[in-house]
Amino acid sequence: MTVLTVAFDSRLPYARFGPLFHVFRLEQPQVTFDWLPVGFPQSGCALLGRADVGLFLHPPNAQALSGLTIDASPMVVVMAVGHQLARHHELSVAEILDESFPGGPSLQPEWRAFWTLDEQRGAPAKCTDDDVRNAEEGLAVVASGRAIATVPDWMANGLSHPGVVALPLRDGPRVETRLVWRSRDDRPVVRSLVELAAAWTDRDRAN
Repeated sequence: MTVLTVAFDSRLPYARFGPLFHVFRLEQPQVTFDWLPVGFPQSGCALLGRADVGLFLHPPNAQALSGLTIDASPMVVVMAVGHQLARHHELSVAEILDESFPGGPSLQPEWRAFWTLDEQRGAPAKCTDDDVRNAEEGLAVVASGRAIATVPDWMANGLSHPGVVALPLRDGPRVETRLVWRSRDDRPVVRSLVELAAAWTDRDRAN
């Protein structure tokens, strides 16, 4: 048997991508998966760590890694049910740029800047003093009403907290979900998964 270790963002509803790995197992019955839940990308830490491949939300660019976008979704804004913005039906980027976002001094800067819309603001966002390291901790900060957060629209219904709501962000950036692997990893099992993911993605786009 061949074991393939797959890293993924912990505490996020990734079941929608399960069919990709299911089909791979059917085609490669000698392969088993070792699932490795990880936290948000941290400064100075390798994105994949000990994993062979990873499935991540908008991962930061990293040397020696290649990536394939398997999904691109609209961005939505998540906030506490009592937040003043929750009275709207949808939001614009301009309406949320002055809001605070969950903090984390060790978070990878490029990755954090995407979610806090620094490019649209032209400056870093206001962040809470929390040391947020994963989705569960970030969701707790949002539910407390001290911050808002951004996520892809497909994730909103899977958030495990009744104290938050999600509103469309009509002019926000697209959020990519990417399969990531080491560029020099030429093992057939890794290449087969990448090729299947590319074909699976092309099929969904055609539909």
